[in-house]
Amino acid sequence: MGVSSAPSPLVILCGKGGVGKSTLSLALGLWHAKAGRSVLVVSSHPLPELAVAVSLSGLKESYPDAIVRFFVVHIDPREILGSKVRQQIPSDFLARTVLSSKLYQNLVEIAPGLKELAFLSRLRQLADGKSHDGETRAYDLVIWDTPATGHFLQTLKVSRNFDTYLSGPFAILGRELIHFLSDPARVRILPVTTLEEMSVDETLEMCGELRNELGMPPSALICNLASPLLSAPEEVYLKLRSELEASGSNPTWRFVLDRHAIERQLSRKLREGVPVTQCIVERVPRWGSDTELLDILADKLGNSLSGVL
Repeated sequence: MGVSSAPSPLVILCGKGGVGKSTLSLALGLWHAKAGRSVLVVSSHPLPELAVAVSLSGLKESYPDAIVRFFVVHIDPREILGSKVRQQIPSDFLARTVLSSKLYQNLVEIAPGLKELAFLSRLRQLADGKSHDGETRAYDLVIWDTPATGHFLQTLKVSRNFDTYLSGPFAILGRELIHFLSDPARVRILPVTTLEEMSVDETLEMCGELRNELGMPPSALICNLASPLLSAPEEVYLKLRSELEASGSNPTWRFVLDRHAIERQLSRKLREGVPVTQCIVERVPRWGSDTELLDILADKLGNSLSGVL
């Protein structure tokens, strides 16, 4: 893989659990890989767990050229901390003894923010084009498929807490991470939501915290699993509604338009609360395989975000 002269942009897909972040992260990565870019997707799920949710088994056969530029990893903070211990202790026996001790294991689990800090440090390394062994690895794009909202926000707040409440190396690291994550030239934040009331409310609250508390305003907003009518002008919807009411009751169409009215209202609520580009990803009615679904979503998502990324 070639060496990049500039840091990789980091794209963060965040939001409520179950809104489709993992699938869209993979689809966006595939779209860029098909366009000739080197892409790394950092998954919030261990890879075996991700494989159960979204199978990538057909990508190599379907996209032999793209797959050599498309990488998926899971960052385990425990492994990062363990490697730091091994670097500091020259004796392999002593390092294994420390790592297997109850004291060390309990410290890793209960020390506030330690795992989150390790994760963010590794994420920044990857975005800077560096591997854990210090070598340079070029990615044109790094995509972070985040955990659910609460865990995601807590991870971001850790760096600020270390900078505020500690001194020394941890404070310096926290300050560096804050600078990195709040740099709009380096980081794009793309909240993902479905057009359901609970998801929209959580998205608005999350965007408020990102903007006001963390200084990380969203670059765009992704509305996933939306009605195809949502992208149509208001007058088209109103005309369809009027024609339905004039022609008598049709339960199926009435349900579709009633559901669409709710989505349109929630989309407007999002636009008023988060005035950024709103990317509409329509529901896919049917697909033959996960690979086919990713390909369909890749085109929908990549084209709509081309002016943002």
